[in-house]
Amino acid sequence: MQSQFYDREEVLRRYIALKEKTKEIESEINSLKGEVFSIVNDLMEQTGKKEVAFEDSVFTIGYRKSYEYPLHIKKMEKELKAAKKEAEVSGEAILVADTGYVTLKKKDSNPDAT
Repeated sequence: MQSQFYDREEVLRRYIALKEKTKEIESEINSLKGEVFSIVNDLMEQTGKKEVAFEDSVFTIGYRKSYEYPLHIKKMEKELKAAKKEAEVSGEAILVADTGYVTLKKKDSNPDAT
């Protein structure tokens, strides 16, 4: 029984370590995105191709549009969210999934600080 306790601790330690590495890697990726976009865009313009092959990978460029909606649409969206919440509370909405997940955060080193 004691070895199972240590195995559990190792699993939790490994999870924490991997989550920290993930944050570091995502941060580095985000810092490179602009430069990578520029390089790929330049290469696409130079070659006239819609993709850039590099080693065993292929880069393409996509665009995602963002919109700012008029006030009347924002109001409808807010009303829809309220109606959905009301349907959830009343039972009119049907629950199709209740998925569990784990969150991980660092302990507050000074819980009395505000």
